[in-house]
Amino acid sequence: MPSSKLELDLVRIPQGTAQTGTLPTQVDDLAERFGRHPSWFDGELPGARVEVGAYDIGRTPVTNEQWAFFVADGGGEAPGWWKASTPPPDKANHPVTHVNLHDARAFATWAGVRLPTAAEWERAARANDRRVFPWGDEIEPSLAHYGALGTAPVGSLPAGASPFGVLDLSGNVAEWTADQPDAATAVIKGGSWMTTAPANLRVAAVGQSGWALNRTDYIGFRIARSC
Repeated sequence: MPSSKLELDLVRIPQGTAQTGTLPTQVDDLAERFGRHPSWFDGELPGARVEVGAYDIGRTPVTNEQWAFFVADGGGEAPGWWKASTPPPDKANHPVTHVNLHDARAFATWAGVRLPTAAEWERAARANDRRVFPWGDEIEPSLAHYGALGTAPVGSLPAGASPFGVLDLSGNVAEWTADQPDAATAVIKGGSWMTTAPANLRVAAVGQSGWALNRTDYIGFRIARSC
């Protein structure tokens, strides 16, 4: 059982329609706006409306401090860069990284939750429309942590919240989702601190299918719970 001191800050997302991916009619405009060839958006087509039930989702990605409870309970290992069983104090409220898909799932199971699906992730970011970014349709560099030299404390850019109040959906860390194209890969969403192209910060962007065994310094995760 997780420690009674573990706090999971969850946001309730009501039942509704997830506007996922990119519509074919949007491609030419997006390609021009972001200076990309139309084929850049192929992995997001054809876009879909997906009905999802009510669920809860983490307001922010899981932090190093939260991961430390998991380590203390014997459920997981400390990322190697910690150099101890607890993170450096100045990184406690940063998103945990160097965790692969299986690590993230193990934490979620231990905490009595799960990973969000890609559709749930997009609904949390877009609410009821097809906005390009969680905050609206235009890139606002001050609203996402990207083009940086590492992670930032979670929730440090509250003005970049989605309509539901979910934070850090663009930038800081890319995030594992429950969707797996095959056994070896999983869909990641959100861009990260190392992203330089704003096109990769869009809600629809997939960026890549992360190798499920990869542990990197730019991929973390957030959790979800069915209602």
